[in-house]
Amino acid sequence: MKIRAHHLQCIPRFYHGGYDKRFAENMKRICQRIRKNPNMKIKVLSGRFDDICGKCLYKSKDKCAQSPEIAKWVIFQDKKIMGCLKLKPNKTYTAKDVFNLSMEKINPKTISKVCRDCILLKNCMKIGVNNSFRKDLQR
Repeated sequence: MKIRAHHLQCIPRFYHGGYDKRFAENMKRICQRIRKNPNMKIKVLSGRFDDICGKCLYKSKDKCAQSPEIAKWVIFQDKKIMGCLKLKPNKTYTAKDVFNLSMEKINPKTISKVCRDCILLKNCMKIGVNNSFRKDLQR
């Protein structure tokens, strides 16, 4: 599975609200696959579309078409998360390793700083990490 770096903090906090239905269903399927197989391989991407972007309303051929500002912002977010988690682009990790690292480093104290311009930040802060997601990764 291919996951953009900035999605590493979104997946453990995912809920259906605030998303397009097609995007949300895709995200739900991806979350379920990860939860069922915590040892699956995740290739972490930076600045490139991943399996989540595939169902986004704003995905164009080679960039985010929501706006030029958003397109730049998501690339910046990928780089910021890669640095925060000390990950290398295009490297493969197990799901449990990369998401446990993300949940450890991107905690309530840091998420508001790291994700400060995200339109869904308020929801993530309210919801927090899905405890059953965390538990499933321990298998």
